[in-house]
Amino acid sequence: MTTMTSKRRRHRVLMIAAAFPPTGGSGVQRPAKFAKYLPAFGWSPIVWASGRMHGLPEDATLLADLPSEVTIHRWNRGLAMRRWQRRLRGLGDRVAGLSRITQAVDWRVESWIADRAWPDDCAAWAKTSVAPLRRLIRGEGVDAIYSTYSPASNHLLALDLKTATHRPWIADFRDLWTDECRYDEVAPDRRRADRELEQTILEKADVVIGVSPRQTEILAGHVPSQRAKFVTMTNGFDPDDFRSPCREKTDEAGARFVLAYVGRFDRYRVNAVLLDGFRRFATLLGPERDRFVFRVVGHATEDTRAKVTETGLPCEFTGPVQHAEAIREMTEADALLVSTADSGPNADSVIVGKTFEYLASGRPILCVGPRDGECERIVRSCKAGLTVSFDAPAIAAALNTLFDGWRSGRPLGGCAADRLEPYSRATLTRRLAQLLDGLTEPSAKPGATSREPVAIGAP
Repeated sequence: MTTMTSKRRRHRVLMIAAAFPPTGGSGVQRPAKFAKYLPAFGWSPIVWASGRMHGLPEDATLLADLPSEVTIHRWNRGLAMRRWQRRLRGLGDRVAGLSRITQAVDWRVESWIADRAWPDDCAAWAKTSVAPLRRLIRGEGVDAIYSTYSPASNHLLALDLKTATHRPWIADFRDLWTDECRYDEVAPDRRRADRELEQTILEKADVVIGVSPRQTEILAGHVPSQRAKFVTMTNGFDPDDFRSPCREKTDEAGARFVLAYVGRFDRYRVNAVLLDGFRRFATLLGPERDRFVFRVVGHATEDTRAKVTETGLPCEFTGPVQHAEAIREMTEADALLVSTADSGPNADSVIVGKTFEYLASGRPILCVGPRDGECERIVRSCKAGLTVSFDAPAIAAALNTLFDGWRSGRPLGGCAADRLEPYSRATLTRRLAQLLDGLTEPSAKPGATSREPVAIGAP
């Protein structure tokens, strides 16, 4: 781990992240890796998280990655309805004959929560967190606040604490909110409330971070008079995650070309054009179909599995795995697929988080997404593989190029190691620490900054 280059009083930052290890999933990686590396740059993280998060997997191994300087507080108040819902589901799984009843009740509970929880189902958790966190900020001498979206309640809690304590605050948007391509809140009152809260967050935060240049510009467009406080800090990869040796491939495994997709494989990543490309490539494979396999590592809905299988492309589905196993799957594959959303506003602004671990794996990437999108730009600039838009013949041709290179003994290469440094989690965290330093210097004025726009993690 990177060491500090100067000695000074260690500062404390309150990190508000409802979803935090042992909660798993791709979303927890960003705050967890920041927490891991911040102590190396003079900042001791105090994490405020919830207990078990609804709908997210668990991965206890992620906790072992954090240094002893990271303090984690679990706050479970305000989550009673979700706990009751989990018990109900467990009862339906255990007791024969109750599954239909519990499913019906579960649907009504889910609808009730969705209708009443604003801005999301962590709202009560955030509201009940304010008083204990005000005491913690005073008692622990917290110097700054960091919050991550999503859920939006993380930012709502940080906003309340900023108002009450006047500590400088960094609002990190690892996704867009009301400008996001999947934002589908159609109730006018709810949409208006979401946008008003988002506007207040963007105005009141001392620094706002976006994860791609285009997303930063979209966020900054809501507060053009404060453009200087909006910075870009991409997601990244942790070199420590890639130190374990790969497993030896068996003769059977080595005889097949493995195209891996790591992460959630759902309707946002699978569309008719991609499936048509798979179907066309399966036809091109012909008698060599048994030498190819499409391996989905992570959650895939039953509907998605059925649609992929129907294309005729040989496929395997592992289900959710721990993060270390996901990394091994990346490094042992012959190529990696990343597919971004194909429609909706600002779909071209998305850089799928796992793209950076794909780069670090050294395997060639097939990026399917909007033409000239941010994800395509990253893969192209790193010379890490092939990029195609949503065009079925082009997708089939790209798959055939990857397979033919492997079959002929001239496989395509991935990202070169010398292009990875800007995306290292340690490099990215160093810049976050610099932002925190700038906000807590004696001359810093909360709510104002004269910094020039900064792009972090850009090639």
